Amino acid sequence: MTNESSVLAGIHAVKHALDAGNSIDELLIEKGKGHPRLNELIHLAKKKGIRVSFGPKEALVRLAEGVPHQGVIARLAAKHAVNQTSFEQWVEAVDAGSSPLVLLLDQVTDPHNLGACIRTAEAAGCAAVIVPKDNAADIHSPVVAKSACGALARLPVMHVTNLSRAIEKLQKAGYWTVGLAGEAEDSIYDANLTGPTAIVMGSEGKGMRRLVRESCDQLIKIPMPGHVESLNVSVATGVTLFEVNRQRS
Repeated sequence: MTNESSVLAGIHAVKHALDAGNSIDELLIEKGKGHPRLNELIHLAKKKGIRVSFGPKEALVRLAEGVPHQGVIARLAAKHAVNQTSFEQWVEAVDAGSSPLVLLLDQVTDPHNLGACIRTAEAAGCAAVIVPKDNAADIHSPVVAKSACGALARLPVMHVTNLSRAIEKLQKAGYWTVGLAGEAEDSIYDANLTGPTAIVMGSEGKGMRRLVRESCDQLIKIPMPGHVESLNVSVATGVTLFEVNRQRS
């Protein structure tokens, strides 16, 4: 695989992409592998005019980069694999008066977690996800694509060089920026998250970097009556984003 393309691996992820109308260049099926659900994917692909080819298991394993491929790989052109809107263009184009919800992820380096956060953000109706160019999982990774389950093609996921500066630009555009931090005094259930809101999540263990934390308008925490010190970042993201939805419903 070259860096000009991205892939989806696995029956469920590929079926989801086909149903959603994602731009797929080619379906690669493991030669000699027969399964009713694979036959269904082949039929769908041919119906949509997508090229179907067959290759050895080793080729699919190499392309999948560790993701269980279940006998199928979908190749996507890079221009279709991830939304290509720049952060600056996006901020100018989106009306803050519509109270958009934005997710910023600081140093989420695990591709499973990054993909799960993107999937959750799309499910929660986020307008965009913003990640730093460095110290973050590669959004073109098959692992991210599989975990995101098609959300990458439906939601702007933007790289920024400096997350703190991105927060400042969002603040100037009228967003209230809220960071999740275990040491915060305010609970997510007491914060007002009804206006244009940018939620900032750090990685588990390290949390947000100091400058990112200090850039936020408010720090909040998820009350945890149990004894664990932190939640998985994708779980914490889900709790927070759907609390925003609850407040707005």
